[in-house]
Amino acid sequence: MEAADTVNRIEIAYPSRDDESLVHAFVWEPPAGLSGAPKGVVQLVHGMAEHAARYDDFARYLALCGYVVGAADHIGHGRSVASPEQLGVMPTDGKEILIEDVHELRLILKKRWQNASAYVIFGHSMGSFVVRAYLARHGQGVDAAVVCGTGNQSLAASKAGRALARLLAAVRGRDFRSTFIDSIGAGAFAKAIEGARTPYDWLSTDPAVVDAFLADELSGQMFSVGAYATLTDLTGEIVTKKSASRIPKDLPVLFIAGAQDPVGECGRGVLAAADLFRACGVADVEVTLYEGMRHEILNEPDHERVYRDVTAWLESRLAPQASQAPSDSKRTLRGN
Repeated sequence: MEAADTVNRIEIAYPSRDDESLVHAFVWEPPAGLSGAPKGVVQLVHGMAEHAARYDDFARYLALCGYVVGAADHIGHGRSVASPEQLGVMPTDGKEILIEDVHELRLILKKRWQNASAYVIFGHSMGSFVVRAYLARHGQGVDAAVVCGTGNQSLAASKAGRALARLLAAVRGRDFRSTFIDSIGAGAFAKAIEGARTPYDWLSTDPAVVDAFLADELSGQMFSVGAYATLTDLTGEIVTKKSASRIPKDLPVLFIAGAQDPVGECGRGVLAAADLFRACGVADVEVTLYEGMRHEILNEPDHERVYRDVTAWLESRLAPQASQAPSDSKRTLRGN
């Protein structure tokens, strides 16, 4: 492949809002051979106990389609920790830090690529929770949002989880890791897969993806009680009408998930989240559930179909004629 056809990945870093961490991020630039300005900037927001580099393949695909792509490691994740012991550790009040760190990368990307015509945000799993809260605070100027692998845990469950996590953090410290809390948190998803080979089979139907996750030193760490307090703070906020009503009403939003994803209750939680957006006045909401796929639809054997669907949706919403947004919200179940 000639240099003009290759995607350039660069690394950047910036101070976290926590005043102690240095957030590490990747930026993927479209090949130099592509003519014209970038179609837009796509910011990827990763999930729990993983990191931005796991999105390299998807980011390169988007870059080849003409988008600048940026993704940062959250505090307590990936390369944004000072030592391996800090993986999975966050303060009990980390919600606002996560949101503002995402916003800081947006400002960096927008300043550097001012000629990009659109800004898109894409959040997966815990990243989808961050994005939903982010849109309620900083949604103005976002041209499209993709909410991937989300859930819609009840407010009561989130409040109970947060109270327990905060109690343990007060007694044992924010860095304490509770096997009990983990068993009813992320650990509970393993129980959704019959005959599971590993505790992480719920991520993907592809054993190679699961094995790579298990072998990744930057993935799979148990969350501390402080991090669980932050997570439940997020899940408790985003299910409220108070939060969703602050999302711009003209924002196009695509919800995508595996139909066999336990995080989204096999689609029920995804549909509930989309219905909440609609009930709060967001006019253009589309949902696609992929039959046979689990949590990480970007890492399923048929992931290229998901890639194509996302870029096709972006083209339809970011094109000049997209100002005439569809009046009907849409739900799609895609089979194998």
